[in-house]
Amino acid sequence: MNTIVEKLVWSEKLTLYNEEIDSQHKMIFNLVNEVIEVDRLHPKSDYFAMILSKLTDYGMEHFKEEEKLMQILNYPKYIEHRKEHLNYVYQVAMFNLNFKNVNYSEPIRVVEFVRQWWYNHILGKDLDFGNYIKETLSR
Repeated sequence: MNTIVEKLVWSEKLTLYNEEIDSQHKMIFNLVNEVIEVDRLHPKSDYFAMILSKLTDYGMEHFKEEEKLMQILNYPKYIEHRKEHLNYVYQVAMFNLNFKNVNYSEPIRVVEFVRQWWYNHILGKDLDFGNYIKETLSR
């Protein structure tokens, strides 16, 4: 049985009102959706691995930018937030490392993980940071 993972849909409730970060988050949603689509059409293919790698690379660049802004603004939850980023990178690296050596059901686990992680991270940790940005800039 093939599990269908729903694509991510951007909404205003995910907006941090920081143009650069919001733009990056929208790009991440597009890349996650591309991973979902490729999994539907070509699961466990080199193309799937390439798209997942593209998402990982873009995510790491996004983390650098976001963490730099956190440091500039002295975000008090920076270390906690950074640990979550590092955990994500580790998890995806493990998926990539084991990709060719796992059973057929593994790609769907990867797809579900990246979809859920990005949505929950932006809706939770990043929105918390967005609120901090608004508070800090309004002082």
